Amino acid sequence: MPDFYPFHAQIPTAEAMALKGTEKVSTYMELVQKVQQPLSHVLSNDPNYRKEIQHKAKEGLDEIIGRFLWDTCSEEPSYVLYQSSYRGMVQTGIIGLCDATQIGNQILPHEQIRQDRAATIADWSQSMNLQWTPIFLSYRHNQALHALQSSVIKNTCDYHYTLANHTQVSLWCISEENQKEAFRNAIAEIPYLYIADGHHRAAACRGLSPINNESTRYPGHLMLSVLMADRDLKIYPFYRRIRNDQAPIPFWEILDKLKMIFRLKPCSLEQMFYQYLPARHFLLVHKEACWLLQPQHRTTNNQNPRYIPDVQWLQENVLGPICGIIDPTSDPRIDFGSMNLTLENFRAILQEAATEFILIPRAPSSEDVFRTADNREFMPPKSTSFEPKIPSGLVVFHNQINSL
Repeated sequence: MPDFYPFHAQIPTAEAMALKGTEKVSTYMELVQKVQQPLSHVLSNDPNYRKEIQHKAKEGLDEIIGRFLWDTCSEEPSYVLYQSSYRGMVQTGIIGLCDATQIGNQILPHEQIRQDRAATIADWSQSMNLQWTPIFLSYRHNQALHALQSSVIKNTCDYHYTLANHTQVSLWCISEENQKEAFRNAIAEIPYLYIADGHHRAAACRGLSPINNESTRYPGHLMLSVLMADRDLKIYPFYRRIRNDQAPIPFWEILDKLKMIFRLKPCSLEQMFYQYLPARHFLLVHKEACWLLQPQHRTTNNQNPRYIPDVQWLQENVLGPICGIIDPTSDPRIDFGSMNLTLENFRAILQEAATEFILIPRAPSSEDVFRTADNREFMPPKSTSFEPKIPSGLVVFHNQINSL
């Protein structure tokens, strides 16, 4: 029975989202990117540079507030119903606040995290005193919650935006008490919520200082969250890029070892790039060639009672013992990227000097995610990518100008 609370949501005005950028005036989304710059993975370690970026981020936030680019969703604490449409994919979710201390109990993770990354996000959130990229929580379909969402969507939305990538986004503010109670009761019937995206943000919320809010019964460790049913999930795999700029990678030796557990079938990258891979099949891509890795032997459930997703099998049987990458959360010889990209963009990554080769697993299913979390197990980092995501800055929980 996860807790889920309404809040005083800040929403960008229609005028803010329609602003055209000039040399003197930034658009709202440009300001959002400026505020988030301290979260960049590629920032210099120079403390003076980091201090400068942090200062500019606060300037960006002050500009958003000073130019009145936010509306208050409602005078009363509200839930926000969110619906996006992109390339024919429609996603519907409800946004509110969860208790971060329930992670591991009613809110279950499925991926390993990097503690340094969580700490960076916590520092940023504490400094900016806001959350505006919701943790993406999923659940097994709940008919009562689905019916409530459908009843709200029949009405005219309170906010509608067309984003730069042509995504259509609609928001409804749910502030009427009886309606909020109906949503709260339906969500309370869901036994578990699962972190689909935002493991590091969720861990960061657990590390934030408690919010001093003695006038309410709400907990201090709050995290902005969007709840979305498994039926609305579109899961993409993350590729594993093996880098050669940190230490020599003996690719052709690795290829020989792979032949001991796979049949290596030469194939065309163009042919396989958009194909859905069968179980325990992987794509191995090198600058000079591409292979479909087919398992040498099929195992029955009786022979292999421990079912694990392909991305985890890849780590345990290839990346660890063959490539020597035991801890993918910290090894600099590996990085990751979502396969929600074009073949042209993928080729550009492949041709970079730092790329030795790339392994592509099959995307886990939503049930893979739920089963892993139910068993209190963890997939390797960057195992799942969910699209489309709610943009940062679209719904804001800001402690300085909000009270629950």
